[in-house]
Amino acid sequence: MTWMTWTVAVVGILILAAGVVMLAIPNIMRSALRAFIDRRLMPVASIIRVGLGIVFVLAAPSTRLPTFVWAMGLLAIVAGVSMPLVGFRKVEGWATWWLNKPDSVIRGWSLLAILLGFLLIRAAA
Repeated sequence: MTWMTWTVAVVGILILAAGVVMLAIPNIMRSALRAFIDRRLMPVASIIRVGLGIVFVLAAPSTRLPTFVWAMGLLAIVAGVSMPLVGFRKVEGWATWWLNKPDSVIRGWSLLAILLGFLLIRAAA
């Protein structure tokens, strides 16, 4: 396993764990989101997303699910590049929209996070 496929697995584990926590305790997601709504963190988040996206795209051919990993990498790159383009106010608006959703909606989306995390782990294994 190369360091890139290892990175895919670790990100998968983190996403899966976040999904499980969101399913069990939705307010944890709200607290984490509130903590990250900061204009100073937006460039850092963008750089991390683009960096992970590049790693995913490069790692994709050596995984079990290359198309899925490649698509997740491309999605991360687009998200990372678009964050500064749409601006902090828009990102803050999206975050506020999530903060106001009922627990049932957050729990529903947590199932998607669990699935994505599992697929990334499976792809890298």
